[in-house]
Amino acid sequence: MRHLTSLPKALTLICTAIVTVFIVSCGEDGGDAPPVDVDPIERGVNIPIVIPAGEPIIVGVSTALTGGPTGDRGAEYRDAAIVAVERWKQQNSELIGSHEIEVHAEDDGCSDAEITMRAAGHLLRGEDGHRQLPGLVGVLGPQCSGGVVAVIDDYAEAGIVMISGSATTTSLTDDQGEDGFFFRTAYRNDLEGTLIGLFIATSEALGIDSAVIVDNSGTYGMDLASNAARVSEELGLTVDRVSIVEGTVDFGPAVSQILSSDPDFVGFAGFNPEVALLYRQLRDAGYTGIFGAGDGAASVTGFVEPVGIAEAEGVIFAGCTLPLPKVFSDNFEELHGYTPTASFPAQYADAATILLSAIAAVAVEQADGSLVIEPTELRDKIRGTATNGISGNIGFDENGDRLPSGVNSLEEFVDEALAEQDASAYVDLGLVPCQVQDGRLVNVLGPGAGELRFP
Repeated sequence: MRHLTSLPKALTLICTAIVTVFIVSCGEDGGDAPPVDVDPIERGVNIPIVIPAGEPIIVGVSTALTGGPTGDRGAEYRDAAIVAVERWKQQNSELIGSHEIEVHAEDDGCSDAEITMRAAGHLLRGEDGHRQLPGLVGVLGPQCSGGVVAVIDDYAEAGIVMISGSATTTSLTDDQGEDGFFFRTAYRNDLEGTLIGLFIATSEALGIDSAVIVDNSGTYGMDLASNAARVSEELGLTVDRVSIVEGTVDFGPAVSQILSSDPDFVGFAGFNPEVALLYRQLRDAGYTGIFGAGDGAASVTGFVEPVGIAEAEGVIFAGCTLPLPKVFSDNFEELHGYTPTASFPAQYADAATILLSAIAAVAVEQADGSLVIEPTELRDKIRGTATNGISGNIGFDENGDRLPSGVNSLEEFVDEALAEQDASAYVDLGLVPCQVQDGRLVNVLGPGAGELRFP
């Protein structure tokens, strides 16, 4: 393997950077290059993507790149995609046809619809002074479900496929139907919710009979909390619900409501810093039971460090970072100078690999050196994916959801897991729970899993 240039983690803070294989733009105005004076690019489902001779193939990335913990996670997902592109080139070809491959990342603000729409405008149309990207063939992301809702129609109408490795709201794929252009290598919230309910209700080590499930009143939180509560109740737990507003700092009323239920378990479907703040305030108020949260809060830097290593010991998360193959981790460290800790780098790496393999399969180079890709052919090639990725075996159903190997539908998968009360089945979806142990997030399901332990 050829050497990959080592880059410092501080690169995630740079507003505009160009490094061999990728371009990153972020911040309020972005502006990675002067606008190019050319006719607007016409895009559509039935309009071929034509990449002129000499122009690179562009893999777009739409993730948060600024804004605290969310931006830190988004930068890791961008960086994982970059590593995957480099690995694909090493294993296949530096070029597709005669065209180089570049990654172009845009800050999408996560759930901020306005920022996500602006990022889509930069990628699709070169708006706000950004150069147009005739080589854009697909987008990895958006990072968050709220962002996907804001732009899913825009990308579909342009005939540009999206593969998100982290947007988990259940309805995203159901609502788009069979002809949609949105896929995800991430699992769905209903699947994560059923794992949470199954895990806490059937684990003898936890010994849980009652729970309070808290949501952040957002798209992600309410969907995840509802599914976790539903399955927990179906499996015999007594469950109460509490809602807070994202951005809350003083959780006094919520803490009082939770303590009045005297639960064995408190789960929060939301993001940091709210999850970390609620946890600290619950402990300060005397709660001594088990605490857990979803993938949106599973972070050493976003949760463990602010809370404190000793105080965070024993907290459980669902949707944790999968163990990365050593060769991928080594490549990541070599290229970026740090090791990823967020929940979905493996899923973004797989998304990049799937997209490039599909492009190589359907692209047709013309006599003049241009490359032609039919949007529907690319979409259908991705839908037919069957691959063993870093995050596990991946296929897609007719709506673009990730399917584990050996099942015909997600409904069949869930029914079987619940009937057998087998939480380990979710590993096939790249979905594992973990626990804070000695300041680290240790997986407690799947190959090489550690055992649950409590202070």
